[in-house]
Amino acid sequence: MIRRTSGVVALSFVIASPVMAQDEGRIQLGKVDLLPELNSQFLYIDNVTYASDADPNISSWASIIAPQLKAVTRFSTHEIGLAYRVERGDYFDSSADNYTDHLLHLQGDFEFGSRHRLDANATYEAGHDERGRRYSNGSGSSLTEVDTWKESGVNGTYSFGALSARGRLDLSAGHAALDYDHNLGAYLFRDREYSDLRAAFAYKIGGQTHAVIEVESTDITYDLAADPTNPLDSVENSILAGVTWRSSATTKGFAKAGYKQKNFDSAEREDFSGAEWEVGMVWSPLTYSHFEVATSADTRETNSDADFIETRDYRASWTHEWVERFSTEAAVVYFQDEYIGSPTEQRTDDVKRFDLSADYQFRRWLALGIFYQFSDRDSDRQEVTFDRNVYGVSAKVTL
Repeated sequence: MIRRTSGVVALSFVIASPVMAQDEGRIQLGKVDLLPELNSQFLYIDNVTYASDADPNISSWASIIAPQLKAVTRFSTHEIGLAYRVERGDYFDSSADNYTDHLLHLQGDFEFGSRHRLDANATYEAGHDERGRRYSNGSGSSLTEVDTWKESGVNGTYSFGALSARGRLDLSAGHAALDYDHNLGAYLFRDREYSDLRAAFAYKIGGQTHAVIEVESTDITYDLAADPTNPLDSVENSILAGVTWRSSATTKGFAKAGYKQKNFDSAEREDFSGAEWEVGMVWSPLTYSHFEVATSADTRETNSDADFIETRDYRASWTHEWVERFSTEAAVVYFQDEYIGSPTEQRTDDVKRFDLSADYQFRRWLALGIFYQFSDRDSDRQEVTFDRNVYGVSAKVTL
């Protein structure tokens, strides 16, 4: 109800403003700025359904077209934005993998004086999982179309304390619901809701260094259970403590570590408790060159017969602007997923991904790019292993 009311209000700003002017990258419609954008890709994929070496492999050229329109209005110290994006993917040699996704996002940033701020968001997305991803790992070819879903959510964060103050407190609450369209067999038991509460406190301990502590609780409830006496419903509680810093104009980062519990409603499932962390740093030896490293440890909801997934990931990237209009980016990602509580056999996935891209700002309103991605998964379960190469070109068009 909040999402619908806010959307109508944002739309009324657009309709009520008859005077139009155009600026770089935007159309000024009275007090509203319209920001249209068009992203497109043309790519070749050598393993569309993430099939293992033992299974038939589909390769295909594909095109992706994604127009987006964002409307932004500002009044006093507040800002409201409403964005709509549609993305269409067409696979020339595998029409079963075609898709159309929609995303509607409403955001409000409200500042009530120097010490009080509110950031509110509402999102509705009609998206998809590719064949062979998430719940169809190792069995993508068994689906005759992509696995579509709807997800809606609202969340808000209230911040107390001036940005320059020694201490600052953030209080957050949110709710999200995930609903899959395909509801046959084992696919029936995936729909769920999340309710989340979070508090974070930051305290300046010198210069641009802050000590931080974060406490979060998430209630996860599934609509249906394969065994009603043994549901996947759980409550996750975590606490993280650490520091954020900017030691110079060239280096900034964060390091937080803590403890997480996942308590299942069912006594037949074993609760989890263990370490959680978030660590990252950006080093910019030159204004046009940036190195970034990050790692994290957390848990995720299961996509198989396990109780949940314990995951650890490690990422490194380098972005460099060689000349004013030409830049490149290289990134390496490694993560390990351990499936906890599987009644059949142990499963640990090791996933590696390498990304390389180059972008040229041909005009102010036109950016062209090329990219390559290699991904590989090794696992105790042979049927979910894969390797995949993607080659492509991209274009981004604005006003």
